[in-house]
Amino acid sequence: MNAIGRPISRFDGRLKVTGAARYTADIPLADATHAAIAQSTIANGRTVSIDTTAAEKAAGVFAVFTHRTMPRMNQTPKPWSHLHPHGQSYLPLQDDQIHYAGQPIALVVAGTRIQATHAGTLIRVEYDPRRPVVFGPQSTKAAVDPPQFLWPVASSVGDADKAIAAAAVKIEQTYTTPDRHHNQMEPHATTAVWDADATLTLYETTQHIFGTRELLSIVLGIPQEKINVVSHFLGGGFGGKAYVWPHTILAALAAKVLSRPVRLQLTRAQMYSMAGHQPATIQTIALGAGGAGKLTGIRHDSISPTPIFDNYIEYAAMASRSLWGASSGIATNHKVVHVNRNTPTAMRSPHESLGHFALESAMDELAYATGVDPVALRLRNDTQIDPHSGRPFSTRQMRACLTAGAARFGWEKRSHEPRSMRDGRYLIGQGMAGAIYTHWRWPAKARVTLKRDGSALVETGTHDLGTGTYTVMQQVAADTLGVAPDKVTVRLGDTRLPASHASIGSATMANAGASVMLAAKAARDRAIELALTGRNAPFAGALPDDVVAIDGTLVLARKNLNISYVELLARNGLATLVGDGNYDPIEEANGPKAVFSFAAVFAEVRVDPDLALVRLNRVVGAYDAGRIINPKTAHSQAIGGIIWGVGQALLEQSETDPVMGRFLHRNYSGYLVPTNADIPRLETLFVGEFDEEASPLGAKGLGELTAVAVAPAIANAVYHATGTRVRDLPITVEKLL
Repeated sequence: MNAIGRPISRFDGRLKVTGAARYTADIPLADATHAAIAQSTIANGRTVSIDTTAAEKAAGVFAVFTHRTMPRMNQTPKPWSHLHPHGQSYLPLQDDQIHYAGQPIALVVAGTRIQATHAGTLIRVEYDPRRPVVFGPQSTKAAVDPPQFLWPVASSVGDADKAIAAAAVKIEQTYTTPDRHHNQMEPHATTAVWDADATLTLYETTQHIFGTRELLSIVLGIPQEKINVVSHFLGGGFGGKAYVWPHTILAALAAKVLSRPVRLQLTRAQMYSMAGHQPATIQTIALGAGGAGKLTGIRHDSISPTPIFDNYIEYAAMASRSLWGASSGIATNHKVVHVNRNTPTAMRSPHESLGHFALESAMDELAYATGVDPVALRLRNDTQIDPHSGRPFSTRQMRACLTAGAARFGWEKRSHEPRSMRDGRYLIGQGMAGAIYTHWRWPAKARVTLKRDGSALVETGTHDLGTGTYTVMQQVAADTLGVAPDKVTVRLGDTRLPASHASIGSATMANAGASVMLAAKAARDRAIELALTGRNAPFAGALPDDVVAIDGTLVLARKNLNISYVELLARNGLATLVGDGNYDPIEEANGPKAVFSFAAVFAEVRVDPDLALVRLNRVVGAYDAGRIINPKTAHSQAIGGIIWGVGQALLEQSETDPVMGRFLHRNYSGYLVPTNADIPRLETLFVGEFDEEASPLGAKGLGELTAVAVAPAIANAVYHATGTRVRDLPITVEKLL
């Protein structure tokens, strides 16, 4: 019985469609109070006075906190780390300064959410305003070199500028992407409960329970062992719930002061200013190549906004460091502009999705400049050595992505010239793009318990973001133990479980999954040891390697002997057998090989020649994500990523008022996301192979990879259809007319 590789339906599916799955705001607490945040209406300045008299007298109100009454907090640690992941370093309600529109200026706690929200409208604030700094042509003149955040800010291999200057063919263009917001279906929410022994339990919408615990420990000044964080189900994360935002800290402190549970749920509008976003970018790409399209040099520079008080960098140019080979040099750089806004954060396919739009659009422009087919151009520039580190790739099935994807799409039927393909009156365009995505290696722990009834329990402190983690962890444990998946129960999302990493960077399967595999193996090996040396040992004298586990039974094939887990534990008087897994990989940068995931995406669009309306006809995505554990959940991730990329390409943008410095259209009616009517037939295929460098499971990151190449593939298809090159996302009617 091989559970790995089977398209098993998600364990949590029925729970979600029947409403049985409990999300953070669903956790029932009889004596819970409710909090609401009052926010600044200016983006820069200070509060002169805050009159809370009327709010305090409103029905149901327990307390109103401002910067004068909120307890003092310890500063967030620097430099930033995934281990203590503050969303922003500026702490709420600690002084009278205003740094961004929507910043918390008061917290109201009342008997109901409606009462707290109403009381918040009664607060009267006098400001000393200053004109905000916004991201735009003027502020970009003040762009600066930031300190390193995750990766080196700049990189240089060879002499890219010299190579580009001497190249037979040169492409140099500027590409821009807008601010975007996560817009998860489930709003951010926190319920904070302090027990009589001063233990804090946080029911939290988070992708990082252990990071939340550590950050709260630092800011609140209490030991980590006095904090429990629980997050069993998440209604969408996309990176925005991977960090600790102001509302979480405020709820915890208010609950402590009042000695009552406090629940705080952000409104849809508040999620635009209090929980991060993807920052805009201005990217300049220069390519140098020979007449046949072989790259000699790449230069990629990016500028993005960051807040006054932080140095978050969107590493948009990072993709250009490793995706294609360039014989004489590759150089990248990033600058930031400090403006009045809240801190940006990771958003599905952070860094890479933005950089790929610029790089893969430029590659398409190079294809037309040289007369080389876009797929052939990329095959010509494929490389088995990472240009940035000089290390060989662990596995790189980019050629298979390109060729298999092109074959499935029918790329050979495409004509090269723009505006040359039609369906009736509609212009038809076909475009494609390649992709590379960082593979993260992080430590993880797990515990697997074999029970006397033949079932097994998996426990690990990772999360399910809606991606199917419960199910694939079931499969990994079942496959290793040799039992049916329905015999395995999985517990996730609680800091009282073995410590695991954040569910970010498409890293859960490879890393947390590896810890589950190791724990299941340890439990299985303990059972084998009992069969060899335990009470009335049935396999006495045999070697451990001679024993296999099949259908809940240990089998010694060469002697035609077997014993079930149930009988083995009963014979030895044991209720359980426990195995612990501790996966502690070397950091990717220190490994002998460069580990990445790869993809190629092919898109076809239909454009109305009179109205310039773009409609997507079909998409084919080919992916190298190593070994696929569950084809059904992998396909689900892939189509979700493609839909995410469609939003980036055609719909999504968060506009900023240039005078007030605040985001506009802070709801689903103003911020456009794809709906079913926007999405056509999507095809996916997986061409990867087992990657032992990436993980003991052979798996590499998939979820975010699937969104990376979609926007440039669509943009390139729009150019093929219309002959108009759009270098500023999203692609809207006015940019094509």
